[in-house]
Amino acid sequence: MEPLFEKIYDEYKHQVFFFVKKYIHGREDIEDVVQDIFVHLWKHRQVLEKNKEAIIFKTAKQEIANFYRKNKLSFSDLQEEIHLKVVKEEEDEDEYSQHSDKLEKLLHQMPEKSKAFFLKHKIEGQSYSQIAKENSISKNAVAKHVNKVLNLLKTHINLFFSLLIFIKSFFQG
Repeated sequence: MEPLFEKIYDEYKHQVFFFVKKYIHGREDIEDVVQDIFVHLWKHRQVLEKNKEAIIFKTAKQEIANFYRKNKLSFSDLQEEIHLKVVKEEEDEDEYSQHSDKLEKLLHQMPEKSKAFFLKHKIEGQSYSQIAKENSISKNAVAKHVNKVLNLLKTHINLFFSLLIFIKSFFQG
C-alpha cells in the first residue's frame, strides 16, 4: 500500500465507518460499503492529495446511494430514517450536556495509565498481552489498571453509558 493512501486510510477509517453506520444497518453491510469506499478511493488515489476529506465523504455518499440502489431501498426510507435520528439526537443532546460536566470530572479522576489501558483494551480491542508487551509490564498489572477504571465506572453507572457515547463520538471525528 502506498504511504499516502495508508495514512489516509488510518486517519479516516473510523470516521468513514461511523458515517456509513448512520445510513446503513448491519455490520456486514456497513463493512462492505466501507470497503467499497476505500477501493474507489484507491483507484482514484492521485486526486486525494488536493481536497481529501471532501472527496472521501462524497465517495461515501455515492457508495451509500449505490448500496440503496443495489438493495432496492428507496431514498425516502433513508430520508425518514435520517429525520428520526435527528429528532432523537436533539433529545439526546440535552441529556448528554447534563452528563458532560460529571463525565469530565470522572475522566480526570482516573489515573492516566489506567485510562489509557482501558481505552486500548475496551475501545481499540487490544488484548492484555499486547498492552503489557507495549508497556513492559505484566498482564496482571494491565488487568488491575483496567479493573480500576471499571470499578470507578460501576460506581457511576449512569455516567458509564455517557462515557461510551463520549468515546464513540471522539473516534468519529
